[in-house]
Amino acid sequence: MVLRAVTAVYAAVFLAAALLNFGLDLIVGQLEVMFSAPIWQAGAGEAIIGLTLATGAITDRARVLWTAYVLSALGIAFGLLSVRVVGAAREIHIILVPLAIVGFALLIARRRSPRAASE
Repeated sequence: MVLRAVTAVYAAVFLAAALLNFGLDLIVGQLEVMFSAPIWQAGAGEAIIGLTLATGAITDRARVLWTAYVLSALGIAFGLLSVRVVGAAREIHIILVPLAIVGFALLIARRRSPRAASE
């Protein structure tokens, strides 16, 4: 249950990043979030990762979850290594990295649990 909730939040952050990279501005209360240099190619990748994460959160299937988390780790690494990712786009990784770590930890714990062996 916790894994599904973390994954749903993680998916929402990726999907928000995709919208921002497609050039949309997001307004959260008094705060307007926008990327100074949107990269639509990054947005496409983030949308795919976000949808895969959302599918994993909904279905709770181990294979989908592992695929989504591996794709997300690759996407985060690519974004952090890119010199084109600046400002708010780089700062969103402050949210993504801990979510990835928590999600991977929950996946590993679930894999090692006795209940997981019977599924």
